Amino acid sequence: MKPIRFPVRSLGLGLLLFLALAALAQADAPSVTFFAGTQYELKAYFLRGEAPGPTVMVQGGIQGDEVSGFLSAQVLTRATLRRGNLVIIPRANVPTVNTRRRQVNVDLNRRFDRDYGQYYEDRLARAIRFLMAGCDAFIHLHEGSGFYHPTYINVLRNPGRYGQSIIIDATVFQNRIHLAQAAHHVLDRLNGAIVPADYRFRLFNTDTFASNTAHPEQRKSLTYYALSQVGIPALAIEVSKSIDNLGWKVMQQLKAAQLFLDYFGVEATLPYVTEDEISRYLGGFGPVTVNGRPVRKGQTLHLTLSPGETLQVAAPRAEDQAFSPVAAVLASDRPDFNMVGSPRLVLAPFSTLDVRADGNRLAKVAVRMDSTWKDLAEAKAAGSGTLFAVWLNKKLRFVPEGRTLEAVTGDQLVLEGIWSGRSDEILNLKGFVSSPMSNRGQDLGQEIILDPQDFIGSYLEKSGDAWLCRVVRETRGMKRSEFALRVSPRRVQAVQLVDSDGRPVLVHWKDGGQFNLPPGEYRLDDLWSNGPRDKVVATQGQHALPWGGILRLAPGDSLPLTLRQATTFKPIGEMVLRAPNS
Repeated sequence: MKPIRFPVRSLGLGLLLFLALAALAQADAPSVTFFAGTQYELKAYFLRGEAPGPTVMVQGGIQGDEVSGFLSAQVLTRATLRRGNLVIIPRANVPTVNTRRRQVNVDLNRRFDRDYGQYYEDRLARAIRFLMAGCDAFIHLHEGSGFYHPTYINVLRNPGRYGQSIIIDATVFQNRIHLAQAAHHVLDRLNGAIVPADYRFRLFNTDTFASNTAHPEQRKSLTYYALSQVGIPALAIEVSKSIDNLGWKVMQQLKAAQLFLDYFGVEATLPYVTEDEISRYLGGFGPVTVNGRPVRKGQTLHLTLSPGETLQVAAPRAEDQAFSPVAAVLASDRPDFNMVGSPRLVLAPFSTLDVRADGNRLAKVAVRMDSTWKDLAEAKAAGSGTLFAVWLNKKLRFVPEGRTLEAVTGDQLVLEGIWSGRSDEILNLKGFVSSPMSNRGQDLGQEIILDPQDFIGSYLEKSGDAWLCRVVRETRGMKRSEFALRVSPRRVQAVQLVDSDGRPVLVHWKDGGQFNLPPGEYRLDDLWSNGPRDKVVATQGQHALPWGGILRLAPGDSLPLTLRQATTFKPIGEMVLRAPNS
């Protein structure tokens, strides 16, 4: 029986998205990374088929303890498409992957009912919605506990479990998207080869739109958003955490995903991969280096550190690995902060570094502190007042107490500690909450994005068009001291383009304005702003445009160019670039 296709909304929009984003990536890695250089980088892959067709988005890793989902999505990035296009986000929530948890601050899959703005998860949700806007269908890859069954069988097999199910929010949406029909079409082709029969998939309809649904929390999920707000078919493929064979689960999830892709009109050939290869996927992960010394799998490396020494951690290139596992190095005193690519000034002793790939512990670094640590008391006595050590956009700054540190909205701040301070220092950025689960006033060692909308307003003071807040030392038994942080709005004066003849064209930036250009090709070259260029990203319609990317203007074109904060994805402003007909 020939499958019934869903009508696609806009092939032209999806194809335009791919044509533009393909230019962002190198030939061997069609991808783009949002929030680059933060703790929550979001890497999206863009696959274009040989023939035009619908664009389907596939995502895994929205919850880091669901390993099958992000591995299946990563394998899918190596597919070959004969028809249609794919947007693939393998690891939507990297901090949870690093620590194999469902969430850090809040559950990312419960942040799609509106545009929140408090935690890093909300920034991820903003970018994911942006990517989805150019798609015609959505497949979410999950891994849940037990085995879904519509009636109670036992503690592992009942209506409260999610594993081994195809999850939909409605049987039919708006009398045009037949989700149950699509799911049954796939289940009929998938389950026949699954042995034992207890491992077969079942249809799980959460009936999210019903007023008496048993799953009202799903109204905040990404599949519900895709269906109700974007108007595209959306569903989840959920394998079971109760099945130990990782390779088997990934293979079944890939089969189900390929069947759905075919149903939606995307013809894909998956790469050759075996169950054993998947189960051993970390075996070829190259060494992480800590201050230039490689740390290999299963090895314990002893590292000696001096006060004030900087730790530099680097990982192998992800492109060198078939499954692109994400590396993390976590210190025993900061178990949630990944030091890969984020330097740390050692101001207090700690005992170990935990080296991980996709949350799996590869090695352990035993840290020894050299004899100079005993001289800290003398160094403190010789000092004159409290000296705060902070990283601003990964550049080390020392701020004496009572002084003011200048910053710009969207900047990254890490409070490193007190020079010659104690090991139990408490540094509190007033108005900022590091952890919603336990607000102890401790903000030391956290990545903080300076955005006034994410702070408690009563702690902020106006200073012209900037805002002021305070960083306070609240260490028990120590004198209270503080410095001020003045955060100015990010201001853009001009954007520089370069035409096809290599001549610079300066576009004086005015939010809501228009700039006329002769028809032709222009390279997005540079930015005049009060902050670093890498904290600004450009988008054109529904696609990202990197620095160095090409804008094409035909006669009569009017192209909106939006500048956004690179760390939050919030718009800074928009202009229209126009090529008159004459």
